[in-house]
This record gives sequence, C-alpha cells and structure tokens, in this order.
Amino acid sequence: MIVACLALFMAGTGTGVAVTSAVPGSVGINQLKTNAVVSAKVKKPVKKPAFKVIKRTAKGNYGLNYSRATARCRAKEAAIAGGADWDKTATDGWPVVSYSVPNLKKNVATGWTIEIDNLSGSGGVQAIAWAFCAPR
Repeated sequence: MIVACLALFMAGTGTGVAVTSAVPGSVGINQLKTNAVVSAKVKKPVKKPAFKVIKRTAKGNYGLNYSRATARCRAKEAAIAGGADWDKTATDGWPVVSYSVPNLKKNVATGWTIEIDNLSGSGGVQAIAWAFCAPR
C-alpha cells in the first residue's frame, strides 16, 4: 500500500512539473512582443483535395434463419467503411448481426458483406448491407 501511494504521488508530481515548466529554447508569452504574430505572418494551411464518399446499399433475401447481403463498390472505388442493418418492415424475428466484413480483392476492399441471424426461432429477417465507397 505504501509503495502504491508513493508511486501515485511521484506520478502526480512528475506530471505537474512537466506541465508547468517550459522546454528549453521554446518561445512563451513573455518572449512575444505585442502584435508580433499577425494573420499576415501565419502560413495558410494547404487545402487537401476533397473526394466524394458514396454510400452503397444492398438488401439480402428474406430468410427464416438468416439473411446475407453484399454492398459492392463500383470499379475504381474502394470501401473505406461498411456495416449491417435489417429491414424493420420485413423482419419479425429477433435479428442479430452474425458478421460484418469487408470484401478484399488484392488487398483492396471492394465492398462489404454481412449476415443477420434470426434468434427467435420464428418469423424471419432481411439483411441490409452498406458500404462507404471512395475513389481509388
């Protein structure tokens, strides 16, 4: 217990010292003259080219025990994210996401595949896969 308290004290004081002391050679408030840094002297950030991200979806077949769906990106697109959902109007079972994974082709995600299982033992389920696709 004593060792733990000592370690906690040392960690707390070490952090306090690091926050309150300046790095040697750094410039602080005391070294800056009034109006020394004005907007004309600040370099403008370089704007990165924007690209369009498109959400692509696909519905699976209605199934009693499970439903699978794959959302595919178009040629020259790659999936940067994806996910699973189910059609609430067509699903009257107890849906659970079994898996949600990217489709890989030569280390490029070309879409997203999901499976929704019906755990209720009655009714059915219909999967909806989605993938966010961006230009490669």
